[in-house]
Amino acid sequence: MRKKMRYLSVVAIVALMLSTLWSCIEEPTLTYNEVEQRSLKAWIEKYHPELADNYQEEGGYYVEVLDEGIQDSTAISGKDVWVWYDFTARNLAGTIQETRSSELATQLGTYTDYTHYIPAFRFSGANHHTLMEGTYLATFNKLKIGDSELEVRYGTKLRLYLPSSVVGSTTNTSDGGYEGEFASDGTKPMIVDMTIWGHVGNPVAYEGERVDCFAEANGGLCTEHKAESDTDEADKALRRRATRTEGDDTASDEDKEEEVDTRPLEFFDGRWHQPVDTLEQLLVNYSYSPKRTTLNFRDALGADTLKYPSESIYNAGRIYGNGQLDNIDRRINEVLVERFGEGITYDEVLEADSINTKAAVKIWYIGRFLDGFIFDTNIDEVKEIIYGKVESEGEPLTFETAKPEDNDYILAWEYAMPTLRIGQWATILTVSTYGYGIEGKAGSHTTTTTTDSSYYDYANYYNYMNYMNNYYGYGYGGMYNSGYYGYNPYYYGYTPPTTGTTTTTTTTSAEIQSYAPLLFQVFVEK
Repeated sequence: MRKKMRYLSVVAIVALMLSTLWSCIEEPTLTYNEVEQRSLKAWIEKYHPELADNYQEEGGYYVEVLDEGIQDSTAISGKDVWVWYDFTARNLAGTIQETRSSELATQLGTYTDYTHYIPAFRFSGANHHTLMEGTYLATFNKLKIGDSELEVRYGTKLRLYLPSSVVGSTTNTSDGGYEGEFASDGTKPMIVDMTIWGHVGNPVAYEGERVDCFAEANGGLCTEHKAESDTDEADKALRRRATRTEGDDTASDEDKEEEVDTRPLEFFDGRWHQPVDTLEQLLVNYSYSPKRTTLNFRDALGADTLKYPSESIYNAGRIYGNGQLDNIDRRINEVLVERFGEGITYDEVLEADSINTKAAVKIWYIGRFLDGFIFDTNIDEVKEIIYGKVESEGEPLTFETAKPEDNDYILAWEYAMPTLRIGQWATILTVSTYGYGIEGKAGSHTTTTTTDSSYYDYANYYNYMNYMNNYYGYGYGGMYNSGYYGYNPYYYGYTPPTTGTTTTTTTTSAEIQSYAPLLFQVFVEK
């Protein structure tokens, strides 16, 4: 027994010594980012050892160069520019999590007809950017590729192996159809394929040029009515009264008669006019009609030297890709004329009343980008053509004429609509300044569920009857409800249904990118 106790004491001492020794050894502490960096390095060494020398110290990511790009084009590294770029994001297993490719989206089953599958347009600058952090680092910095450096430029194609610390969320990306098989996980490494399609230093000037090019390709741009620099502020604030009102109340009767007889016809010449003298690149074509006019998107884009490859009419998407512009627009024009007519003609413009003669008017519209893509409409026949279905029935928008600024529409509508006439077709062309601004608008999916209330009304009535019977007793309560009022379900207007009906409506809106010029085909309901 004594030997056994001695043995246990020795074991206890040894255990205590080992415990003390172990406690003196400092346990290693690694952050999550350090663990992930080691894991990503091990993954690269196993699957892509040729990329080990392409490690980027800032950001801790690896680069695979798929195409160096057009070498005589201007590099964008280190510059404050707006960049067009395609990207597809995958996890390390290869599963696509986000893509701007209509072909890949179709394969994944995430494609929607509401999505404008074109390159992203985002800012890359020294003090600010709107790109995913990893793609920004690869765009703004010179890249270490082995023993040499690479600057990103037009046509450069890269595959980036990014740790989660530079993944985060893709800024400004919406749920308007750009998802992959799964939602992006900002806590996991990601593989991103990106292609640079162009850049511009002054997006305001660029979109202004696109608007002017579109106007020139579709009737011409009126330059005679621009405000003079010495025009006083009171005159600058006046809208084009010739198409907005029946004349100037301050003018003499002779001048007023001459103005009413001539000026509306001057604006009905097929060219694009400024509804407000002092607002550049906000234009209206007052003589547009779906019966008399075919919009020319192709030539307008042809003048754009910064367009990316394959940018053309209806350039992406299942519906647009399979249909020629002429065929799609011909079908759209036919249904517009059938439903609304051709609008007022040159001979009728003097007899048509200004919308300002009414307190409010109803507006039907089609909203498009300058490549022809329709991003919104409240006309069901158009929805049927471009989407193949009508998810929700369209209703006319109400435009209050007394205070246009109270309508809560974009500025282009506030300025242009008051210059229209009852029963008129017109097209409004605008830069983003009078549209959705430099931030654009995120695309979205919204699902609402409505249930037939009759069943629940009856159920509530039934519960009320039970309450009365329990309170008054079945004899008195039953006599009161059946005898005094008659059969109550009929008194309340309901017959007892067996089930309720549920209707689910999905509303999808397209993404509108930053600095996106817009075109609206509008009709003022009679």
